[in-house]
Amino acid sequence: MKRLPPLAYVRTILCVVCCLMILYSPPVHAADFELREGDHICLVGNALGERLQYHNYWETLLYQSFPEKDLVVRNLCFPGDEAYERIRSENFGSPDEHLKHSSASVVLYFFGFNESFAGEEGIVKFRDQMTRLVIETMNKSFDDQQPCRVVLISPIAFENTGNPNLPDGIKENKNLELYTQVLREVAEQTGVAFVDLYHPSLKLFDVSNQTLTLNGVHLNDEGYRRLAPHFMQAMTGTDVSDMAVSERLRAEISDKNFHWLNRYRAVNGYSIYGPRGKAGSDGTYNNTDVMERERAILDQMCQLRDQRIWQIAKGAEVTEQADDSQTLPFIVPKTNVGGESDKNAAQGKLGSLKYQTAQEQLAMFQMAPGYKISLVASEEQFPELANPVALNFDSRGRLWVSTMPCYPHWLPKSKMDDKLLILEDYDHDGKADECKVFAGGLHQPTGFELGYGGVYIAHQPDGVLFLKDTDGDDQADVRIRQLGGFDPADSHHGLAAFEWGPDGGLYFQEGTFKYSQVESPYGLSRLHEAGIWRYDPRTERFGVYCSLAFANPWGFVFDHWGQGFVADASSGFNYWTSPISGRVDYPNKHMGGSQGGRVNKPMVNPRKRPTAITTFFKKRTRPCAGNEIVSSRHFAP
Repeated sequence: MKRLPPLAYVRTILCVVCCLMILYSPPVHAADFELREGDHICLVGNALGERLQYHNYWETLLYQSFPEKDLVVRNLCFPGDEAYERIRSENFGSPDEHLKHSSASVVLYFFGFNESFAGEEGIVKFRDQMTRLVIETMNKSFDDQQPCRVVLISPIAFENTGNPNLPDGIKENKNLELYTQVLREVAEQTGVAFVDLYHPSLKLFDVSNQTLTLNGVHLNDEGYRRLAPHFMQAMTGTDVSDMAVSERLRAEISDKNFHWLNRYRAVNGYSIYGPRGKAGSDGTYNNTDVMERERAILDQMCQLRDQRIWQIAKGAEVTEQADDSQTLPFIVPKTNVGGESDKNAAQGKLGSLKYQTAQEQLAMFQMAPGYKISLVASEEQFPELANPVALNFDSRGRLWVSTMPCYPHWLPKSKMDDKLLILEDYDHDGKADECKVFAGGLHQPTGFELGYGGVYIAHQPDGVLFLKDTDGDDQADVRIRQLGGFDPADSHHGLAAFEWGPDGGLYFQEGTFKYSQVESPYGLSRLHEAGIWRYDPRTERFGVYCSLAFANPWGFVFDHWGQGFVADASSGFNYWTSPISGRVDYPNKHMGGSQGGRVNKPMVNPRKRPTAITTFFKKRTRPCAGNEIVSSRHFAP
């Protein structure tokens, strides 16, 4: 008997299983899909689904249409996710573990967009993977009551924005329609529901007199608002075209989604469930104990908001704010610094908790001959300046500073209010006279850059925001989530050292432990364990400029010849990017970097890490907090 190759064997088994399912399960179309009381609906997949938690018109219509069912919605999507390729930081948890935690009874799968860039050649693989995924999911129970039900959601169409710098979508839409058809066929073969968003979105783009996407592929707020009724109609058979979205209910859903996001994609996951979770013990509690308690509290806060959503959907009155007083208490650990057994204390390495004033600190500087240092601003003068982390100057000479009072990350029940400030010197004496809050309510803005009439700024765990002031009052009144999919595994390894390149691209860096996936109109980019990203706001091209196992790069600058130089904070190494900026595709990386021995362990002896080959001067100390190239006749020789 002829032996089948492994792939053919798997496909044969899948075909047999599909045939058996067709025999015993009549095809179910989306119009036949019925929600049950108490259903827990989990969204899984790519950015189309992930962005629904920010632009939550569909979710609001869902609760308004079925107020008596007390539904629960949890968003488990992550930009860039594919059926069996969903990269996460260490110990994040498997997809099934998160579905189990969420007690999923219904799973909405958002796949097909990222896969469509493989074209016709990728159809067979996509069909096989989706068939396998659906069958596996239906044979599991995540709520311990019933087999999980599945709904397949197609990708949307590619919008021809009319922008000559972006693709027109003709080629892309041919592929998207093919992959939409595959999802339809898989749904029919496996007996699950199917929602076609491709054709309704294509019609919306054709008739709209305004752009409905950010870049041709990711819907903007208006796009999500207009698509929501079509989504509801296709999934539940409910006509909500005349239903007004309740802004009161939508605000409550936004609050629930905010708390769920910070639970599911918790910042500093590497110190919660990752290897650093066992560190920091005070003899009783470690990092995992303390911060998993915070996540448990967030779970309770989400459940309280679920109940408020049900009440509002039914027309009942609720208090203005949720009462979170009955949640679990926080664990307040004792410090493990400075005790009798602290070796650093015995060696006099801990310093003092007495903070010098700005003037006292100025007196401590030792300057080279011909140089002088002066104070521009301090938190003594401007309290908002506490915990400054990044700075830049605009074309008017004003100093912009991002601050992180929430560092290392936001504590539930507190106010999330990191800021971007503008410091202005009116009399040109080199000292700030006024401090303005350009934007508040931020989280971990580890880097930013001015440009295109606004500001691009890191915002964990969301990604990169674009902030803009349209009325001239120096306060951002436009806030767009421009890029998403960056891993929040370690807040101080977050996106930093934003820098415009000589090619017009915006460059920024990411540290180790992170596993990121970013979608664009040109396809998916993945990066793990540190590197440098490049984004072109004009063309919306996005990708990896340098994939090296840095530790925590916090400085990047170009010289007059377009050569890049990187300062790696944790290791203290400084790198010349020309030898390490050649293309390597995920999961490959250039050899070297201070983390190369760990990341490239199968390929390199950790005792012989090739770090010296890419550093441009001998390391003297650590950490290295940044770098800059200065050239002026004003400086002393």
